Amino acid sequence: MNKTYRQLTIKYAFLQSTFWIGQCIIYSFAAVYLQYKNFNNTQIGIVLSLSSILSIIMQPAVSAFADKSKKKTVRNIILSIILIVIALAVILNIWSNSFILIASIYVLINALQITLIPLLNSIALEFMNNGYPFNFGLARGTGSVAFAVTSFFLGHAISRFSAAIVLPLFLISNVLFFLAAYIYRIKGFKMEQKDSVAIDSNGTSAISSKSSSSDSTSEQPASILGFFIKYKRFTLLLIGVAMVFYSHSLINTYLINIIENVGGDSADMGLSLTIAAGLELPMMAAFTIIVRKVKCGKLIRLSGFFFLLKALAIWIAPNVMAIHFSQALQMLSFALFTPASVYYVNSIINEEDRNKGQAMLGVATVGVAGTIANISGGKLLDISGVSNMLMLGTIVAFIGFIVIFFSTDKSK
Repeated sequence: MNKTYRQLTIKYAFLQSTFWIGQCIIYSFAAVYLQYKNFNNTQIGIVLSLSSILSIIMQPAVSAFADKSKKKTVRNIILSIILIVIALAVILNIWSNSFILIASIYVLINALQITLIPLLNSIALEFMNNGYPFNFGLARGTGSVAFAVTSFFLGHAISRFSAAIVLPLFLISNVLFFLAAYIYRIKGFKMEQKDSVAIDSNGTSAISSKSSSSDSTSEQPASILGFFIKYKRFTLLLIGVAMVFYSHSLINTYLINIIENVGGDSADMGLSLTIAAGLELPMMAAFTIIVRKVKCGKLIRLSGFFFLLKALAIWIAPNVMAIHFSQALQMLSFALFTPASVYYVNSIINEEDRNKGQAMLGVATVGVAGTIANISGGKLLDISGVSNMLMLGTIVAFIGFIVIFFSTDKSK
């Protein structure tokens, strides 16, 4: 098992790293690239919002297919999506002068990228719930380091050359991502071979037979509407999560505008992203230890508070250095929330609905939050400036924290 543990951790780290390199390139530098293609802030907001809206449709649909399908594994679904993304990136790299074409393909690529996020969580849980545990936090944290390194070097590369390098680099990263997904398997592994291992919110594993599981795995997966009815408290939590991620999305999407507002440039933006993403690794790597001592519900509430604190700190930051310091709060906000939410969903959602549960997290954090943030943020920037945009984000994050505080399941 030790050999398998190391093998899975390394393979999953490679999978997460290649994905987040691509996500950094295509999404975090979206404003930089689209400004290079003569998009204004409102148009950038519309493009990224349409991506989020489309992902709201895609994520539940794909997850429902994954829950119901007996023949298509999550891994095969991921491989298929990557091939589509590569094809779209090739088209955009060849024909990149049409405004409509750039906008349309950028929407599709980003929607598919967002749809992959919950699938990457699910593909980890497939092994963990079937008796093949590995260090999820460490592997996910490696993805954050890859994101950080990419942010640093890409910010300087764009400053030295131009944003024209974005698409070729994204294409290369996705070829590596396809390779990582292809090798993410164990020889002879089948989902039915092992008893289910339910990983609870304290990080422990309880082996139980699939035929007698308290999750009632013989039940049919819930429909999209049925899911919200079945898990009412979790639905309320999703609303709070979407609100704190509204401020998070504003900061990430329009970071170049925030940095330039205090006198910085794309290189400063790259360093700021590097600080935020680089500090995710220590928290994620230590998560398997932390979760044994603190319940996931408490960790999610704590992360919500630090999302609020980060939004406030960046709003009042007077210079680039202050923004860099504010980004350090990523360690206790996003870096804590990401593994805690994955474990939390795995502990409170029945087995037949877990892919859907992970997808709903993606819908809340990137889909709903991203859509509203991108539309309102771009418009606010063009009308009233950076400070008012960040003020709104802070107010929404405060309300979201209150909702999260009262909607997490304290008994789990």
